Amino acid sequence: MKTTKVKHLFNLVLLASAFTVSAQEKSISGIVTTRLVQADGQTTAFVLVDPAKPTVAVMATGDDAAALFPRNQVKLTGTTGAGVFGSALPVKTGSVAIGETNQPFKSQPITVAVFKDATAQAGNYVQLTGVTFVADKFDASGSAQVKAEDGSTVGLIVGAGVAGRETPKGVTDVFGVVVKSGSEWKLVAARFLPVNRREMQALAATATCISCHTPDTRLVGPSFREVAASYRNDPSALEKLVTQMQNGGVGKWGQAPMPGLKAAVPLENMNKLAAWVMSYQWDVLLAE
Repeated sequence: MKTTKVKHLFNLVLLASAFTVSAQEKSISGIVTTRLVQADGQTTAFVLVDPAKPTVAVMATGDDAAALFPRNQVKLTGTTGAGVFGSALPVKTGSVAIGETNQPFKSQPITVAVFKDATAQAGNYVQLTGVTFVADKFDASGSAQVKAEDGSTVGLIVGAGVAGRETPKGVTDVFGVVVKSGSEWKLVAARFLPVNRREMQALAATATCISCHTPDTRLVGPSFREVAASYRNDPSALEKLVTQMQNGGVGKWGQAPMPGLKAAVPLENMNKLAAWVMSYQWDVLLAE
């Protein structure tokens, strides 16, 4: 009898010890890849700590959540707990510190077929290639569907910032983090880009745009991502961008003059470039 009680007590000590270890604070440092703002205001972000490993899900509110914006290099402290998509790190209030911003990271191309059982990709930042959206608009449900050429579909999880907006048209690549939601494997979306973007980048190089602008990094002028974010709520954004390409200007983004391209670039190409630039608006919309 005494032996049984001793064993029981020993097991309780082990359990308490395990709980203490799991509840210890831990600090991480990495790049925010994806940010999802839920209906209740809780923010889940996925931080890439080690490029060879899956992202770490962290949860925050208020100023800490605002700091967890994609491409920010962050350092934070939290205690391991349960999150929306399994294990997560609820952030200790006031612990998020931003280092560098606009940091690069890579994605692994995958196809819709992977989502039949995406266990091996759980938590990874990936590029779902060559899909089209099922619906014409995003609703307020926080979800959407895309389909492959063979008709098979994948569920996306999207933030509140895209509700009511038209979905991207044509064949698209969707970037984001693979998670299990209920019994289904889904993708928390971070970026939508057209599959012809390499062609558009070549066109931008021919038109000399790349001399002063790149998709993600500010050079002489703003990045395409900055421009798209600025115009994301403007219904006449495409017209304004084409006009700016035609006439050039100075002062809107600094004192470096932008030369007019009207004589050098056909209007048809300007329309294509403007649409490509505006595709980067989803980076901000999906994180809002």
